[in-house]
Amino acid sequence: MVVEASDLKAWSDYARNILGAECNEDDGALELRIDDRAWRLRVEQGPSDDLKAIGFETSSPVEFANVLATLEAQGVKCTLDTALAKRRGVVELASFLDPAGVNVEVFYGATRTFQKPFVSPIGVKGFLTGEQGMGHIVIAVPDAEAYQAFWTRLGFRLSDYIEFQPVPGINAKVTFMHCNPRHHTLAFASVPGGKKIIHLMLQTNHLDDVGLARDRAKKAGVPIAWDIGRHVNDHMTSFYMLSPSKWELEYGWGAREIDDATWTVERHDSISIWGHELTIKPEDRAHANG
Repeated sequence: MVVEASDLKAWSDYARNILGAECNEDDGALELRIDDRAWRLRVEQGPSDDLKAIGFETSSPVEFANVLATLEAQGVKCTLDTALAKRRGVVELASFLDPAGVNVEVFYGATRTFQKPFVSPIGVKGFLTGEQGMGHIVIAVPDAEAYQAFWTRLGFRLSDYIEFQPVPGINAKVTFMHCNPRHHTLAFASVPGGKKIIHLMLQTNHLDDVGLARDRAKKAGVPIAWDIGRHVNDHMTSFYMLSPSKWELEYGWGAREIDDATWTVERHDSISIWGHELTIKPEDRAHANG
């Protein structure tokens, strides 16, 4: 994932001291490392403080070609970019715009760095990645039904829906989709707001690392958006804080996984089994600061 941020210094401090990620500089940008990949999140200087690109990985050149063929059949313009592939550290990469105007980079052959094990600067005992990828992202879209249909044609599968009121008088329906055993890699909703990204989720290997991150955030004055709780659909125990770019980052543990042979699509009318108290109202988020 690539994001644009107006304050790289704040992001560097946040990445190391709150998230517990390795943070390296590359050509004026920051690259965050949380596992044996060269990087998972790239933060580039810019005014938008928003999502710049999402990367989705295919397993092989054959699957990569299949995705490009599917896009071509849908009339979606897709650009092979050798120079960008080199900068991203992958074998091949193609980019396209999805129906929400999100820049998507599909690729295969990411750089692995087994010779340099991930070491958190503050002792986080690792993040759940591997076959489940980096985590999950939730984005704002103009037409949720069209968006679901688009990603279904590219091989994503429906996990479930949540219909709820985040604040009184505002109804929201969130669609959750998966492409691997993670309950959802991509979720989206038709909601008002200026940013494409609603939140990014990182999942730890140990529950204590969630509690410790919450303690670090509160001590450092990082705004907590939704306090700790357990979600009703993926059963993850998590809390949400505001990133330095004022979009939410969910930090969680313990999500259930999906087996497509037995999974049944569900509907929920609450986001949580317990907790996740909303502590920053939507209208106040633009003014929140750490």
